[in-house]
Amino acid sequence: MRQNVVNTIMNHECTNNNNNNPDPVYLKVVIIEPILLTCIDGSSFSEIDRCLQRVVLTSELVLREYIYYLLNSSFISYNGIEKKYFIEPAGLELLEIIYVQVERKIVEYSDLTLKIE
Repeated sequence: MRQNVVNTIMNHECTNNNNNNPDPVYLKVVIIEPILLTCIDGSSFSEIDRCLQRVVLTSELVLREYIYYLLNSSFISYNGIEKKYFIEPAGLELLEIIYVQVERKIVEYSDLTLKIE
């Protein structure tokens, strides 16, 4: 897994992408960050949804899509026994990259995106 920060767009090369789709996917950091933060101590889907709704209104379908990409990119994992999502080391690294980008104030927080290939 390789992560590069290019200007205001974060790129993540997904090495375990089972989808042979060559088109990259762009995810909004304003949605990714609360998901990752909620997963630090482990959270159910409904807990993540409640937390996310406090920050940005989004549909359950959008949340499911984001979780799908975060899982496939190894930023979060799922424990089926506990029915909870947990942040992975790559997710913690991503949070650090997000905070560095926000601190640099090169671009508005709401404009930051993660590119998953």
